[in-house]
Amino acid sequence: MVPSFEKRVRAFSIDTSGVTLFIILSIFMGQIAPFLPWLVSGGAFIGFYFVPYFISSGQTFGKRIQKIKLTDLDGNDVPLWRVLLRELFKLTLSVATFGLYLIIAFFVMNDKTSRTIHDYIFKTKMIDLEKPTGKSNILGKSESMKKRGF
Repeated sequence: MVPSFEKRVRAFSIDTSGVTLFIILSIFMGQIAPFLPWLVSGGAFIGFYFVPYFISSGQTFGKRIQKIKLTDLDGNDVPLWRVLLRELFKLTLSVATFGLYLIIAFFVMNDKTSRTIHDYIFKTKMIDLEKPTGKSNILGKSESMKKRGF
């Protein structure tokens, strides 16, 4: 099953929010020791984007919450070195282009396979671990829509 674009964005947002929270908290630690903000920020970056792949194959914290997983094209687990290079590539381009890479990757993404530029380069794909319910509940339904049968 191919995960929706929204699930991929939410998973990346969860991981990025965790890193951002630690970066914001580390700003205030500079008064204790000048190197501490850099140490905490770097640890958060590595801890949210790379360490989870050592714990759970193909899943970060955000991917686990969204119930999606990174696999190779056959659906097997991806070797750890390839997963880490994929993440490093994605994050480096995202930061270097100030997020422009993520916008370009969105337009390149295929709806049927949910593969972006870094997925094509590293021969990976995302799979949805949830069984489809048949309902599309992206934004939810208001009471008036439910009463009208939409």
